[in-house]
Amino acid sequence: MFDRSMANDVALQPSEMTGIMTGTRVATRAGWCPIEKVDAGTEVLTFDASFQEVRDVQRAPIWTDNKACPQHLWPLEVPAGVLGNRDTLMLMPDQSILVEIDAAEVLFGDPFALIPVRALDGVCGITRVPPEPEMIATTLRFDAEQIVFANSGAMFLCPSTNNLLDIALSDSAPEQEYAVLPMGAAQQLAALLGAAIHTEAPQNWPEAAAAPVS
Repeated sequence: MFDRSMANDVALQPSEMTGIMTGTRVATRAGWCPIEKVDAGTEVLTFDASFQEVRDVQRAPIWTDNKACPQHLWPLEVPAGVLGNRDTLMLMPDQSILVEIDAAEVLFGDPFALIPVRALDGVCGITRVPPEPEMIATTLRFDAEQIVFANSGAMFLCPSTNNLLDIALSDSAPEQEYAVLPMGAAQQLAALLGAAIHTEAPQNWPEAAAAPVS
């Protein structure tokens, strides 16, 4: 049964279908930690900045309305191996993930590219599935945007604690800002993914953070 004590009172809005889903583990100093147990103060391994302290954690159920969740808001199920994931992976449709693919270097000058998950819909067996009642999406916030490693093989973009108004009023630019490909370019890259499925983790995968946190 859904435990509301683990989430905020308000479900995600259609414009906020992001976050890391229940059951995913992220790399911390103590090892692979279930996202449900990550709190403010936890140090999480990031793609570009080693370990960074989580400043804020927001949790919300994906869908709480008595009516059926509209299909365009459903999470996406990724078969094992498609994104280097060892097991079946569930992703929020508007969450941005980092993918490594040779075509990205040809098209954009970098083998790594950030794409919105919904761009992968229909690619290599990736499909939408209705959310289970107990599914919760967790958003980790850092001092600056960070990309974090998950044991599923995915790399998730996490926002900073600054909101858009803070950034607009600030005299200085954010410490770090990642560019997510627009949907058209992301879909173009996703269409090439079938010929470049990665079955192994990226070279910089944090194998050292292998011990699970119970």
